[in-house]
Amino acid sequence: MDNQYKNIFMRNIGLLTEAEQENLSQASIGIAGIGGIGGLAAERLIRLGVGNLKLTDPGLMEASNLNRQFGSSTLNLGQSKVKVAVDEIKDINPKASIVYTNKGIWNEGDANLFVEGIDFLIDTMDFGLFKQSILLQRAARRKGIHYLFSTAIGFGAISVVFAPTGITLEEYDGLPLDVDVDDPKNLKVSLDRIVPIMPAYINDVQEVQDIIDGKRYVPSTCIGAGLAAILTAGDATGVILGKDVPKAPHYTFFDVVDRKLVVGKMKR
Repeated sequence: MDNQYKNIFMRNIGLLTEAEQENLSQASIGIAGIGGIGGLAAERLIRLGVGNLKLTDPGLMEASNLNRQFGSSTLNLGQSKVKVAVDEIKDINPKASIVYTNKGIWNEGDANLFVEGIDFLIDTMDFGLFKQSILLQRAARRKGIHYLFSTAIGFGAISVVFAPTGITLEEYDGLPLDVDVDDPKNLKVSLDRIVPIMPAYINDVQEVQDIIDGKRYVPSTCIGAGLAAILTAGDATGVILGKDVPKAPHYTFFDVVDRKLVVGKMKR
């Protein structure tokens, strides 16, 4: 580590060894989806000392993002989400490499291209993009890297890490391994697969099902999004540093209102 890097991240030492900090400086992490979770996860990873980030998101800042979106303000409405995030974090560690596109993930080719040059893949895309998520996890498996999916659930969050030789996202979601992702009828995922632990403060389960079915918007807060980002950054760095991180079919769920932390296991 050079002196500038040491000066920036010296407060990490004691919780991380110098060798671990060096490993993070060499790590390359891709994040697909730079929304409320992905943007903050990128910032957390840069502050941890991750040396290389690859980001993609096709979205623009909207007024409805202001309650949770990292970097959002009334001054940048209509601007690229990913560019706003990059502008916010690029000077934290000037030696870090941060590359980005506003293309997003739409097909297998996009997924294959995005995993090139990275050694860990994070999926924090919008809720319900099952096709895109499956394509990304398939691409990660082919490349032999871990894939992490994270989402906010109310005032809580869930994180699931998929090892390249472990179960697939299709198996986790209860879908056939050879499912045709181009036919939306094939991508019906049951409620218990998406929300394995229902927060006690959610009284109307039908509302949750309506969200999954795309009949209403996804309610969210900065608390759930922030918690998901922290779980994401923690699990990603844990895998990179060889720590004991739960892998699918296990998941990690934490809710600050229910005061509940669960490492559960999805039934196969």
